[in-house]
Amino acid sequence: MMKNIEFNGLTCFKVFLKVDRSPLSEKMNLLILESDPDPDYYSKQNFPPNKEHVGDRHFYLLIKNQINCFQDVILRNRIRIKKTHDFKMHIYPGYMTFQNKNVPCIRLDTANIDQLPLLIKEFQDIGIEFIKDQKIKAYNSYIHFKKYIKFEKIEEKIFQDRVNPNRFFFQVDKFIELEDFVKGMENIKFNCDFHLFDSFLAEIFIDEDTLDFIGVYSKHCDKERFAELKQEIKKQFEN
Repeated sequence: MMKNIEFNGLTCFKVFLKVDRSPLSEKMNLLILESDPDPDYYSKQNFPPNKEHVGDRHFYLLIKNQINCFQDVILRNRIRIKKTHDFKMHIYPGYMTFQNKNVPCIRLDTANIDQLPLLIKEFQDIGIEFIKDQKIKAYNSYIHFKKYIKFEKIEEKIFQDRVNPNRFFFQVDKFIELEDFVKGMENIKFNCDFHLFDSFLAEIFIDEDTLDFIGVYSKHCDKERFAELKQEIKKQFEN
């Protein structure tokens, strides 16, 4: 039986990932960053990484010029491109830290990469300028991006993504700074045997309220232990 959707909407995701220059940068003459294929999807106690997810990479196109309502422009034109072309790449607007600054960016999945030139041309045609290719060293970046999510309630203050059943959201009662979140999740992974999941922050605006979440992604989630993980999150972030 299909679960009821508790709420849905454009959700802001916040992650801390290692990124590096993609080999595609030279080909496209633009700086294209690529995220770590297994960012946080391993134990902090030498647990082997989950090889099944080694291809779960994402690309990031960095924006050079200032665009009014940048994220709205990306979202609206994403819909237009999908309608006018057989376009299958997933596009998420956001921003990331680059050279000690917050820089607007477009986050892309790595499937259907042959459509990347089309995407770049479509956005250049509406006045978006991308940062040119340059040599950089791998670094850890704070990344924010927006994505439409349908939330299904599975337990009190625990929700599941309707489209991606391996993504779960644990609601928290206060706003958490991304830097504090990264340190807190490090502590949780050091101090208990929760290992095989990637983690992120998320928030969504519902009517006149804002809901905050700590998210986990894993194909190995044991829902029987969610109460335990919820307690670890409460102890680390809400006490």
